[in-house]
Amino acid sequence: MSSLDDLVEDMARLTDAPCTLEDPDFRLIGFSDHRGDDVVDWIRQRSILERRSTDEVRSWFRAQGIEDSPGPLRTPPDPGLGIVGRLCVPARHLDRVQGYFWLIDPEGRIDEATWPEAMRIAESAARLLNVGERRQAHRDALFRDLVEGGRLAARESASDLAQAGGLDLQEPVTCVLVERPELLDQVASRPSRPGVVWVRSGAGTAAAVARAGLVAAAPELDDLLAALGLGRRLDALDRVTRAAIGPTVPGIDGLAAAHRGARVALRVARTRPPGSVVAWSDLGPLALLGVARDDDLAGAVLEPRLRAFLDGAAPDVLETVRVWLDEAGSASRTASRLAVHRQTVYHRLGQVEQATGLDLARGADRLRLHLAVELAPFL
Repeated sequence: MSSLDDLVEDMARLTDAPCTLEDPDFRLIGFSDHRGDDVVDWIRQRSILERRSTDEVRSWFRAQGIEDSPGPLRTPPDPGLGIVGRLCVPARHLDRVQGYFWLIDPEGRIDEATWPEAMRIAESAARLLNVGERRQAHRDALFRDLVEGGRLAARESASDLAQAGGLDLQEPVTCVLVERPELLDQVASRPSRPGVVWVRSGAGTAAAVARAGLVAAAPELDDLLAALGLGRRLDALDRVTRAAIGPTVPGIDGLAAAHRGARVALRVARTRPPGSVVAWSDLGPLALLGVARDDDLAGAVLEPRLRAFLDGAAPDVLETVRVWLDEAGSASRTASRLAVHRQTVYHRLGQVEQATGLDLARGADRLRLHLAVELAPFL
């Protein structure tokens, strides 16, 4: 069976025109690489880049009668809105619009002889969208049972979710969370990939339940997306994407633990630049964010004098503390990394001891300081 991406390309080749496929709310599902005469208005560009049209543009197109049209419909240009003429082919199934194919056609060149075949392509897409959404809603529910439900619900759901991804029940898996603007709108229509099940896990976030061997320990973002079957058709999307990899668990019935770890890793990724991938295995002390409530952690590691110090310390003092702790308490290596005199390092550490009441010659006090420095930004 053709995928939606295949059908978009089929439509573009049939009509010899640039093509996009959007859902009924004008959220982008797919677009062709076909250029035709390279006539592309800014509405198409914005739809591709931002994954959705504006309210004004949606209202304008609906006013052209696209929701009620039984077949292809030419829509006129509107220079004021930056819209060129196009052909709209509604994707209908059981008399319900599942989406719209948009063909850029400012000169009205698309031959009406192609319209019957265009309608067959659109009907195939509508069937895929209808089936895909129902299947996706079921998978989303199975995932929620596994990560939120009781033991009985999880046991019953594990087998079904494993089957959806071609996974064995006792096969090691992990959970990958991806924050990416268009992904939630597309996950139901993505073709299946062996060893990966996509679900909609929360606001703006999709989760991949993945065979552990597919995901490297610390991949770059593009490698991770490729391993999970996500194409990188627009580099701009990777500049707003963040991803997190949870711990590997022995089987899919342990998915709740993998998901908890991935959520903590995503929490850390959100403090880093777009394009970051954070793995649970690399969190170090930050993994504590997943095993205790924030207020409990704050009470344990941020006594009042420590919190006051972290809130009010000069940036150069805080940086010195972080580097010194990272360098296992070596003043000489800290001075070298910071390009300052070693006495400057000692002076700043003395300020820390005076402000916090800690004795940095004692291992326990160094540990308390290290935990506070690492965890404070998240508490």
